[in-house]
Amino acid sequence: MTRPIAASRRAFLTVSLALLATPALARSAKKEKKGSKEGEGEEAPDPVIKLQSMALPIIANGKLVNYVFVQMTITLKDGVPTTVFDEKEPVLRDAIVREAHAKPFIRPDSYVALDEGRLKASVLRQANGLIGPGKVALVTVVKQTPRNFIPPPPKPGAQTKPAPSAAPAGDPNLVP
Repeated sequence: MTRPIAASRRAFLTVSLALLATPALARSAKKEKKGSKEGEGEEAPDPVIKLQSMALPIIANGKLVNYVFVQMTITLKDGVPTTVFDEKEPVLRDAIVREAHAKPFIRPDSYVALDEGRLKASVLRQANGLIGPGKVALVTVVKQTPRNFIPPPPKPGAQTKPAPSAAPAGDPNLVP
């Protein structure tokens, strides 16, 4: 006798929950349709492509000093679909890393940051070569994170400490 009551309670709860959820689902579908009608007059936002993080080297005097992990975005011009960039991101990232090793994007005052101007120009040049000229509106460096925090290089012309002289230890009056 308890089984028919439990089954009817379960059925009642299931039906009531389904009825409560149906108006909410119907309302959200109407809002989506209404939003698309209102949004027709507005311009769509610029398509932005987020590039995966890249590790670019800091090379000074022919030696690897540090790596900087860079996050960038590419904003395409109006009317250019993001599909033009499909499957081309790895090729772009490879070209940037190769150029960074050949001609590093170093700044003269830092071992923990890259020259953003040269980096952006390189990305723009490489992207134009891949997807066609005039399709990229903007290249943005979102974040630069150095692998190690290294003090900046010495400024040119700055006084450096003289090296200790190699005078014999026996005669303190000798001046080098």
